[in-house]
Amino acid sequence: MFQISRKTPLLAITPLAIAVSAAVSPIAHAQAMLEEVVVTAQKREQGINDVGITVNAFNASQLADFGVKSAEDLEQLVPGLTVTNSQPNGVPVYTIRGVGFNDFTTSANSTVGLYFDGASIPYSIMSRGALFDMARVEVLKGPQGDLYGRNTTAGAINFISNTPSDEVEAGIRVDYDNYETLDLEGYISGPIGDAVKGRLSVKSVNSGEGWQESIVTGEELGERGELGVRGIVDFAINDAIDLRLNMRYFASESDNVAITPTAVTDFNTGALVPVTGLDQEDADWTPTHKPQDDSEQISFVATLNWDFGAVALTSITSYDEFERDDALYDTSGIVLRDADITNNTDIEVFSQELRLESSGEGDLYWTAGIFYSEDEVDESYEMNFLDTVGLHLLNLYEQESDTVAIFGHTEWTMNDQFKLTLGARYTEDNRDWTGCTYDVGDGSIAGFYNFFVVPAFLEPQGFTPSFLQPGDCAVFNDRVGTRGYGDFGIFSDSVETEETMGKITLDYTPNDDLLIFATISSGFKSGGFNGAAAQFHSQLAPYDEETLLSYEIGMKSTLADGAMQLNGAVFFYDYEDKQELTNFITPIGDIVGITNVPESEVLGAELEMAWAVTEQFQLNAHVAWLDTEITEFTDTCPAGLFGPPPPGSLPEGCPEPSTFDNVLSFDASGAQLDNSPEWQATATAAYTLPVSDAMNLTIAGDISYKDDNAGSRAAADDTSLFYISDYTLYNARLVLAAADGKWDATLWGRNLGDEEYWHSANQSNTAFGRTNGMPRTYGVTFAYRYF
Repeated sequence: MFQISRKTPLLAITPLAIAVSAAVSPIAHAQAMLEEVVVTAQKREQGINDVGITVNAFNASQLADFGVKSAEDLEQLVPGLTVTNSQPNGVPVYTIRGVGFNDFTTSANSTVGLYFDGASIPYSIMSRGALFDMARVEVLKGPQGDLYGRNTTAGAINFISNTPSDEVEAGIRVDYDNYETLDLEGYISGPIGDAVKGRLSVKSVNSGEGWQESIVTGEELGERGELGVRGIVDFAINDAIDLRLNMRYFASESDNVAITPTAVTDFNTGALVPVTGLDQEDADWTPTHKPQDDSEQISFVATLNWDFGAVALTSITSYDEFERDDALYDTSGIVLRDADITNNTDIEVFSQELRLESSGEGDLYWTAGIFYSEDEVDESYEMNFLDTVGLHLLNLYEQESDTVAIFGHTEWTMNDQFKLTLGARYTEDNRDWTGCTYDVGDGSIAGFYNFFVVPAFLEPQGFTPSFLQPGDCAVFNDRVGTRGYGDFGIFSDSVETEETMGKITLDYTPNDDLLIFATISSGFKSGGFNGAAAQFHSQLAPYDEETLLSYEIGMKSTLADGAMQLNGAVFFYDYEDKQELTNFITPIGDIVGITNVPESEVLGAELEMAWAVTEQFQLNAHVAWLDTEITEFTDTCPAGLFGPPPPGSLPEGCPEPSTFDNVLSFDASGAQLDNSPEWQATATAAYTLPVSDAMNLTIAGDISYKDDNAGSRAAADDTSLFYISDYTLYNARLVLAAADGKWDATLWGRNLGDEEYWHSANQSNTAFGRTNGMPRTYGVTFAYRYF
């Protein structure tokens, strides 16, 4: 089923051709060898080629070369990974191999596990801080749970910081670009006493010029003010015990991204009018509601390692706080107040992990652990529709969660060629949710319900709910058999998940240069609640857990006398009860909610190559192919209050028309999953030549390609207003560096073709729009290191 089609990009074919050529005709006299990449994907240091798991790892130099300054930038570096926003509200959606949760609410847990220096981050909004002074980033693909604190269905991303050094080191990095963005980063590291080492890192980003411009007012958007600080202190208590204390702080007072409109409603005719002729920098927002972020996050992690000889104990204790104050988002892309959002968020997370592991001597290695976490999310957000439908509402909710899990992982080296790995996990997850959508106090929602919704829609069905007052909870209880049925009231419920996952992997190593592995593993994601604004209790009812069964075969090979590394994998996922967005039909039209898709499938293949052609010239390439399909799902068509939804807004297979009085369902099977482009690929070439005995010059470039994507709620072609086009980005850099590594100066450019591309498409009350990526950006970087 893996075949080349007319859509296959040349970039995707190239690494395949190189791989075949290398396998058939090995390079006889390579002048260079690749450096071994060491990862901790399995909780201990191992060479990446010795790990029977698909993992992509990138060191600090590679992250800098691709311009990775935040977790969201990783998409350009890792085919098979997408990082998007289903709404421009600051909540990134991480998806690996088509497995993601396209929910825009703050309280949603990601299908991708996020770990900073070993500590779990359960909410993706908390991953938006700047990445700096990183040792490496590891992206693990496939279900994870037998080695990590939290269980995930899609995979995990490990962010690993540089640690304190034995000798005094210091460095500074200055970066300046064409949007007047000054990026400063510095660190100092070394011994503090006989048994104490420390490292302090600081990053500051300030921009005086925005990159987006209002279509109507000409005002600019995109200024940045960010500060990140990280301090790490290592204590060598004795020969057997060491303690690491890690503190991270990040604050942002920056502009948020605005929407570029693609179609807006003509208020005279009610027709949807396409918007054309806009470029990458064009966008719009309400002038009095300029999108901006005001957030702060602080994290503490204490890691204790105690070596008993035959076994070792690891304890990871973490505490995180995240706050947003009056963060503003404009989800319509028009100058009118239409779905303008103001967020106030408080998140607290505590977790404790205890893990025992064997010394690894002999044929058997094992590790076993327990994990506990508790977290609380308190959020309020206003939604302002005063200029379009005259409504103004306030959504308040509180979510409390606690998780207890036990997990174990065992590796048995059967002989020189075979190794068997077994893993298992048991989890209990409890979640309580209380909340409501309120009249904000101005009576707009109360009046709308009392004089329109109740007499026109509820009373004909036999309901006589209470008369709403300004400031009241305005969510109607339509759940039969629950307290308060038939009246307006606060929604409160709990969901409990008990689940076991397992994993079995067989590694076959016929020689020192080849590893073949086969894995069967399962994963799950706990049930939860819809944190969005609602009109009925049924919209807030909990959705069920999802499960995934993965089958994967992979290989890791070293070719050409160590000059080439070629890794590949093919996989199939049986995906049940996927948590997915759907349409709830209400008196004001359809509102997005969350449901479970009974059956989905994912088929894919990946190939990765690193080739040191000579000591001066290196090529890297990575391609991912993905085929996702919903195989069983009956969904509800979007519905308009006064008429059918506009063309281009209906999912494929949804019959027209669909209005509030004529709600239709349709067979949604056959649609692809969200954020699952068929092809993704990257390639990098770097050539280094000596300028003198003391300096080297490197000329490098990279290219990344991402295929188009319609998603589960859109027609599978470019006529859909939810369609996301394919794009190719070209980057280049010229680096002059000291041969001893003490300094380097870089002239760089990103998106050199000024490609107009976008990450996501969305709909507000009266408009459709998209979130654009950055236009052409170029600048200079200077770094100096003392060691």
